[in-house]
Amino acid sequence: MTTAIDTTTSIAAPPDAVWAALTDWSLAPQWMPGVSAMAGPVAPGETVTFTVRGKERTAVIDDLAAPRRLALLSRSGPVTAVYTYTLTPTAPGTDLRLVADVVVRGPLNLLAGVIRRSIAKEDGVQPERLRAVVEAVSRPAG
Repeated sequence: MTTAIDTTTSIAAPPDAVWAALTDWSLAPQWMPGVSAMAGPVAPGETVTFTVRGKERTAVIDDLAAPRRLALLSRSGPVTAVYTYTLTPTAPGTDLRLVADVVVRGPLNLLAGVIRRSIAKEDGVQPERLRAVVEAVSRPAG
């Protein structure tokens, strides 16, 4: 099993609003733990650069079905991770599902479980944090 994260959060906003926040890289530091900057085009096969804990990293947009699905693939040495965000319209708004599949190769494969648990602990909060960002902007003035 390679799944590190499989979580769904309900967001009280329409899918277009959730999609806009998900793909507005300037908002990433507000909902992606450890990320201080992120930039790049939102198109299939494009490279997105991001700074996490002071180190520059890259991810490739592995799958894009706007405004319903976005998958980011990143590699760090023997660790390959694919984060797939899927938006499903619901009566009250949008369900955002995050699935993170993590493959560990080579000698580090012995630590695959530890690596997946660490990723789950760190990044499993992304949907809830994105919910807070989207709902704060989507609230009607009153």
